[in-house]
Amino acid sequence: MKKKILTAMVVCTVALAAAGCSSKEQETTAAETTAAQETESGEAAEDGSEAADSETEKAEETEEETKVDLSKVDPQEALGPGAVEEGEGTVLEENQNFEDLENSDYQGFAEEVVGAITSKDMNALAELMHYPVYISFVKENEGVVNDKDSFLALDPEMVFDSALIEAAEAADLTTLEPSMAGVVIGEDTPNVIINSSEGQLGIVGMNY
Repeated sequence: MKKKILTAMVVCTVALAAAGCSSKEQETTAAETTAAQETESGEAAEDGSEAADSETEKAEETEEETKVDLSKVDPQEALGPGAVEEGEGTVLEENQNFEDLENSDYQGFAEEVVGAITSKDMNALAELMHYPVYISFVKENEGVVNDKDSFLALDPEMVFDSALIEAAEAADLTTLEPSMAGVVIGEDTPNVIINSSEGQLGIVGMNY
């Protein structure tokens, strides 16, 4: 009888021990599974974060590539071709006799110039020149006419171009003002430029 009781106790003890071990193994397995899931979740979150950071960096790089660096552009070039035009052969030399010109009767002289042009008087116009004088339609000597005889040898039809005559007739001589380029008769091209040299007024350029 005692043997049976001892045997039963041993069997119960073994069973309990086995149950305990099984429970502990299940708990350990569950804990390991949970930890593995958490690790995978953390890695997935990190991967997602790295992917988001990568997309952000790519977007920033694309935006930087899209921006145009205007720091070295030339402001005239950002306006486009033809935005700044200069009349062909326009006299642009700095006026070294500005004070003499400013104190002269440039309006009265301009009236003489307009009169010679509208009347197509080559001799009168020749007398109003400061030689050498620039005439833009002249192809030789870069447009420079050295003396009166050379000017009188020019074709009067080219000198008294219809557009020049119209510009001279339309000029408001009361609004003329001296500038560093001289006094300009004509709103645009064609025009006539008057300047002072050695205290004498004269035509220094005619632009067609």
